[in-house]
Amino acid sequence: MTTEGPLTIGIDTGGTYTDALVYARTTGDVVAKTKVRTTHGDLGGCVSAALTSVLIQASLDASAIDLVCVSTTLATNALVEGGGRPAGLVAIGLEAAITERRGLADLTQENPLLHLDGGHSSYGLETNKLDMIPLDNWLSENDGDLEAYAVVGSFSVRNPEHELKVANAIKQLTGKPTTLSHELSGQLDAAKRSVTALLNARLVPLVRDLILAVETAMTRLGIQSRLMVMRGDGSLVSAEFVKSRPIETILSGPAASAIGALGLSGMTDGVIADIGGTTTDVAVIREGRSSPQTAGAKVGGYETMVNAIRIHTEGIGGDSHVRHTPLQSNPLSIGPRRVTPLALASDERAEILEMLEEQASRSVRSDGDGIYIWLQNHNREWIPQSAADAKVYDAVTRSPKALKLEDVVTSGLERNAIDRLVSRGICGLAAFTPTDAAHVLGIDRRYDPGASELGAKILASQLDRLGVPLAETGFVLASEVRAAVADAVGNAIFSATAEHDDLNISDLDSALRASKQLDSTPLANRLLNITIGITQSLVCVGAPALLYRSELSDYLNTACSTPNNFDVANAYGAAIGLIRVSSSTTVSAPRRGLFRVHTHDPETFYDLSEAKEFAEIQAKNDLTEKMHIAGASNFTFSYNWDVKEVDVEGRQLFIEALLKAEAEGAPY
Repeated sequence: MTTEGPLTIGIDTGGTYTDALVYARTTGDVVAKTKVRTTHGDLGGCVSAALTSVLIQASLDASAIDLVCVSTTLATNALVEGGGRPAGLVAIGLEAAITERRGLADLTQENPLLHLDGGHSSYGLETNKLDMIPLDNWLSENDGDLEAYAVVGSFSVRNPEHELKVANAIKQLTGKPTTLSHELSGQLDAAKRSVTALLNARLVPLVRDLILAVETAMTRLGIQSRLMVMRGDGSLVSAEFVKSRPIETILSGPAASAIGALGLSGMTDGVIADIGGTTTDVAVIREGRSSPQTAGAKVGGYETMVNAIRIHTEGIGGDSHVRHTPLQSNPLSIGPRRVTPLALASDERAEILEMLEEQASRSVRSDGDGIYIWLQNHNREWIPQSAADAKVYDAVTRSPKALKLEDVVTSGLERNAIDRLVSRGICGLAAFTPTDAAHVLGIDRRYDPGASELGAKILASQLDRLGVPLAETGFVLASEVRAAVADAVGNAIFSATAEHDDLNISDLDSALRASKQLDSTPLANRLLNITIGITQSLVCVGAPALLYRSELSDYLNTACSTPNNFDVANAYGAAIGLIRVSSSTTVSAPRRGLFRVHTHDPETFYDLSEAKEFAEIQAKNDLTEKMHIAGASNFTFSYNWDVKEVDVEGRQLFIEALLKAEAEGAPY
C-alpha cells in the first residue's frame, strides 16, 4: 500500500472508542488504522494513544501528515444521555410562555434563566429599551455554578443589537464563553433558537476540551498540520470555528459514518446503520447522498436549528446498560445510558471480578448487584452541585478502587447524582452490556469472558414483578439481550425508512406487532402471512456491526453487508470530508416599495433587484470570510432564493425573500 502523496489522519472520538486511520488522498488507500478506548476523564490520553499507534502502524514520521480531520459523537451522546456542562440563559424581550416551549422548561430547571426587557420587531426596529440592571445580580448569584452562557433576543435575527450588548457585558463580568442565538440560525422561532443556543452553551466546554486534547496531542507528537472538525451536515470546518459553535458537531459522528460508509461501500441507494457503543444511527441514502434535515437536527428529544443530515438516532449500542427494571412490563431494559462493559472493566480493575464472584454467590439479590463505580479522573477539579453529588463524590474519592453500587447509593437522589457524575466524566460505571452478552455467547473474544458470565448469572437470577427469575441461565439471558438489541436496531431502521416514506409511525408499530404475533403462531395453524422489510440493501458499520449482521438481514428481509474497514467508517468519513458553509439572509418589506436586507447592519432599498444583489454580495463576503476561517483555499458559491408573494386583485404583492447561500471547497 502506497504512502506517496498527501496524507490525512482521520479521527473519530466516540463515547466508547477513539478510532484513527491514515488516508492516502491520491490513491484512496487506508494505510493504517487503530482503535483505543475513549477515556472521558482524559481525552488527551486516548487521542494521543490513537495518533501514536496509527503513526507507528503506518511507519510514518509526524511530518508526513498534512491534515488531521476529527469527527465526534461526544456532543450527540451528551444530549442523548442528558449531559453537557451547566450554562445560563438570558432571554431578551421574550414572553415567559415562549420559554416553556420546545423543551426549554426542562432545560431551565437545571440551567438558570433570566428575563430582560428589550427586543425588536420583525422589521428589526427596537420595540422596548434594553434593561440590563437585573443582569449583575443574576450573574453574581449563578456564575459560580455555570461554565457558559447563552443569549437570545426577540427578533435578534433581524437586529442583534441587544444580544450583542448583553453578551459583551457577560464576557466582561465573567470571561466565560457566550453563545448568541442569531449567530447559530437565521430562523425566527425564538423558542427553538433558545434551545439551540442553550444546548450550544452547555456543549462549549465539552467540545473545547476535545479540541484542546487533539491539539495538545498533535503538538506532543510533532504533527504540525491543520486541524479540521466535521459538522452534523457532513462538512469540515476549522477547529477554531467549532470551538464557539460546538452544537454544529451534533450528529458529527453519524454524518462522518454516513460519508465513510458511502465511500467504503460504493452505495448509491439504500440504508446505512452505524452501530456504536452508545447509539445506533440510521441514514437513508438516495443517489449517493443523505438527505438533509429540513427543520433542523433533533437529538435527545430536543429540536434544534442545526443543519445536519437526516439521521435517526436510537440510544442503544454495544455498551448500553442492561438494567433490571422489575416494576415495568419488560423487566429487562437496555440503554440509553452507556457504561463500561464488565469484561473490559474487570480487565482493567481486578477488584470488579472479586466483587462479581461475591455477589454471584449470594442467595438474595439486590438491584445494585453487578454495578460498580469509581473515580475517573483524580486531577480534574469539580464542585458538587447538591448534597447527593457531594456524598457520591466523597465516597468514590476516598477509595482508590471500584466500589459496589450498594456501598454508594441509598436513595434515588444519589442514583441521579451518579448519572450526573458519569455524564460529566467524573466517575466511571461498569455493568452488564450487549458487549458482555456477546462475550458470554462466545461471538466476541476480545476479553476474558469470566466477568461477563458472572454478570449474566447475576442478572438472570433477578426477579420480575411476579417473582420469576429473568432467565434460566446466564447464557439464555445473553441470548435474549442479543435478540433484543437486534430488534431495537432493526426497529430504528424501520422507523428511519418509515419516516422517509411518510408512513405514520403508529401504523408501522401496528404492522410490526401483527407480524410478531403471527410469527409466534405455528405456520400450520394460520392462514395469514405478513412480511415486513426494506426494499433496498443495508450497509452496517461500527465495531459491533458483525455481531448483528445476520439477525438484521433476517429481521429486515434484505441483504446486510459490512464493507472493508467498517469498524473505522467514522474516521474514514472525517478524512474524506469537504468544507461547506452556508448563510441565510432575509429581505423584508416594511411597506410597499421598500425592501430591507437584514444583515448585521440592515440596509434599505427601493428596488428589489438591488436589494437581492446587495444580499448576495454580503452573503459572498460573509461566506468568504467563513471559508478562510474554516481552512479552505479554493471554493465555489451557490445562491438559492425563496421569494414569497401573494396575489392581491391580480397583482403580486411582495412579502419577503429568503436567500440561502453556500460555499464548498476542499480543505487542502
